[in-house]
Amino acid sequence: MNKKMKAAQVGKPGGDWELVERDIPKPATGQVRVKVEACGICHSDTLVKDGLWPGLQYPRVPGHEIAGRIDAIGADITQWKEGDRVGVGWHGGHDLVCDRCRRGDFAMWSVIDAGAEILPCA
Repeated sequence: MNKKMKAAQVGKPGGDWELVERDIPKPATGQVRVKVEACGICHSDTLVKDGLWPGLQYPRVPGHEIAGRIDAIGADITQWKEGDRVGVGWHGGHDLVCDRCRRGDFAMWSVIDAGAEILPCA
């Protein structure tokens, strides 16, 4: 199996896209690794590229809306298996209590400190 993968990254805020090779990470306990077959870039990714999202470290690989297949499984995973086809979209969390969550507006949660803490927007 390959030990490297290709990724499109932004090396610095406002920088150009760069195609780079990176080591393929091993999934930790409770994680799966997905071999990406398709990736979407959305508006928040342009904010990352342009350096307008506070607190991020670079280089950065944008693209959090993906489809692919699980190709490795970490410990304690029982509901997924290698080869399962999956899709992943951005989700900041939910509490199912605040008005926005009760309407289904999960994407309206506030992310504080670039993902270090997630607080409800209610």
